[in-house]
Amino acid sequence: MRYLHIHVRDWLESHSRWSQLKALGSSNLVRASVLMPAFGYMLLLNEQVHQYLTIKYDGWILKYLPDVWRIWLLFYGSFFLAAATILYSVFCPREIKDYSSQFEMADTETKHHYNTNESSLVQHRARQIYLRMPRWMFSYFDMNDVNHKADVGTFENPEAYLSKFLILQWLIQNMQLRGLRIFLSLLFAIGLLLIAIPAAFTFLQVTWIPLRHLWS
Repeated sequence: MRYLHIHVRDWLESHSRWSQLKALGSSNLVRASVLMPAFGYMLLLNEQVHQYLTIKYDGWILKYLPDVWRIWLLFYGSFFLAAATILYSVFCPREIKDYSSQFEMADTETKHHYNTNESSLVQHRARQIYLRMPRWMFSYFDMNDVNHKADVGTFENPEAYLSKFLILQWLIQNMQLRGLRIFLSLLFAIGLLLIAIPAAFTFLQVTWIPLRHLWS
């Protein structure tokens, strides 16, 4: 049981990196969900709106569902998406928001930092981020691969050596806040599932009604 728990945790960790959450957290469609809870709240208070939004259907499954179950699922689904999007915007590291990969960050910033004599600042920041990361992450990174005290100008290709620190910085930031990342991943998954259920059910229902009349 403990092995299964660790396996599930590691799987969730590897599939909830900030770079993977970015696809949802930065999506304009998902961002729009921030307004949906307030809109849904007004719908839930308006009985007349229910009559227009609820498709009439006499199937057996509706005996076990509330009259406005679609609106409820859309409301809660959008609420989970909105909460996840807000938390993503607040806690996602700047490096991940600005760059899609560690190589893009290195290609974009290395030359600028080197030309402005900020190499030592980049090295120092990478070192500080490395020292502050949680214990479980130390098995993924080794600061001994780069010498943060060395003058990059002494290397044959100083910009290439400086880029290693930017790559390291991006990779570490991408794995920070493991618990929060997993929580956000679950929020996104639950929100999308709740929205997908009424959409799929309505699609099948609307498709089945004309087919039933066609065959009758």
